Amino acid sequence: MADAKARLSFVDVRASVKRMQTEGEKLVTRIRKDAEALATRSRRETLNRLVSDARKVQTDLRKRAERAIEDLEARRDRIISSIEEQAARLAERVVKRLDVAWQGDVKELRHRINELERRIVALAKERAA
Repeated sequence: MADAKARLSFVDVRASVKRMQTEGEKLVTRIRKDAEALATRSRRETLNRLVSDARKVQTDLRKRAERAIEDLEARRDRIISSIEEQAARLAERVVKRLDVAWQGDVKELRHRINELERRIVALAKERAA
């Protein structure tokens, strides 16, 4: 069997740990300098920045809320539309099973009855004359 060379040497591990230590020290130094800079700023500047940040957050939250409301309204409209379509299909099935006349059917029958009445009246006048 071939020997696997996936292992790191002790020297490589030590070098890696040393690099991590160096980078960690740089990071800690940078954090300390940033903290010192922040501490030395004037209170007014810090307060102004905080107020500005709070306003930005407020504006962002307002925009997000408005988008969420619009999204919810759009979803509501889609759901209502879907429910109305389903209800219409269900009503159509029920009416078909009940064998009930549709509004269009009733309208057509009324028209035909009116036409027949008109013919009967015309025939009656013809016979009377």
